[in-house]
Amino acid sequence: MSYSASGHSESPWELRSVGDLCAVVTSGGTPSRSNSRYFNPGRVPWIKTGDLMDGYLTKYDEYISEDGVANSSAKLLPPHTVLLAMYGATVGRLGILSEPATCNQAACAMVVDPAVAEPRWLFYVLLNDRIRIVSEANGAAQQNLSARAIKNFLYRTPSLYEQRAIARVLGALDDKIAANIETAGTIDDYVAALFLEALTSAPVEDVALGELAEINAEVRRPVSGGSLRYIDISSVSVGRFDFPALSSWDNAPSRARRGVRKGDTVWSTVRPNRRSHALNLSDDELLVASTGLSVLSPRTVGFAYLYEATRLPSFTTYLESSAEGSAYPAVRPDRFAEAPVPLLKPSGVEAFEAVAAPLREYVFSLDQENQSLVATRDEMLPHLMSGKLRVKEAEKTVKEAL
Repeated sequence: MSYSASGHSESPWELRSVGDLCAVVTSGGTPSRSNSRYFNPGRVPWIKTGDLMDGYLTKYDEYISEDGVANSSAKLLPPHTVLLAMYGATVGRLGILSEPATCNQAACAMVVDPAVAEPRWLFYVLLNDRIRIVSEANGAAQQNLSARAIKNFLYRTPSLYEQRAIARVLGALDDKIAANIETAGTIDDYVAALFLEALTSAPVEDVALGELAEINAEVRRPVSGGSLRYIDISSVSVGRFDFPALSSWDNAPSRARRGVRKGDTVWSTVRPNRRSHALNLSDDELLVASTGLSVLSPRTVGFAYLYEATRLPSFTTYLESSAEGSAYPAVRPDRFAEAPVPLLKPSGVEAFEAVAAPLREYVFSLDQENQSLVATRDEMLPHLMSGKLRVKEAEKTVKEAL
């Protein structure tokens, strides 16, 4: 795919700051967890930077109460607020609110002035500038940005008409990505419900995970001049992992040691309360996980059954109780092997796998499609944001991708 420099089609692009484009630029807050009524019953979505996945936010891990909002620095933000992660490993991640919500203090919230800016256009400007934004972060212990610094970021800004046109083109790709994610989420919920129904309607025994799966079965060694796709702890979230780019073994961290095969489940050994786990259905032989992850390879059950058994709340509870260390609690591999998991009769295992495995494969295909759509979007992004690519030309590319 190549693009020709065509210049700006409508009007000169002015240099404007984020502060010029927004009515509000602020950060959020965290209610005290020592007061249970700030979270329970919680009805207001509360977003952490780990929830930001470069798109509209429609599902939430946590909610806070109205009392929690009133008694903290958290602020109720309107729909279409753009969020940018400012701290630590998530710095640079983006999201847009689909409904009124709050966020924690690690996120910068930008409410655009509708007279001068389109929310989605601001989102794409920041997405296109992510490498520089991350480099702007500072701090020895962890990388930090501030809402004040972000407010002063400068961008060449087209007319509101052009902003909307650009956002519409790129948004068509992101809308398809979001639809795929929603479909995957619906399937995820269905398979989980199917598994619970199977457990409650048939005889079940608790067995050690080691009877169903091998734990960290394959050890990888550095290959001079070779390549790998490294899965770090930070790339794994609840139910998914960011598929890694190719990198060189010569620059790989010493923690890159765990081989990952198709059908394996990876679980973070660190801070298990965060439930960072994912199922891998890629057959890429270059996948290598950090030693901060446990790789669970199915042995006597199918991959779909193993995945469901290890994402039950009871499994997380066991890992939390088995974690050692206060500042950096982690679970040893042998404790994973000893984890109790439910086992159906062989006929029940086979019946569940027959339904769940194809659905998991379909979810994987949606994720593959999304990776392709993201690649198309990211290739067009700098050209649209610089004015070198006309919107009409971009529309043709989008139609072909969809």
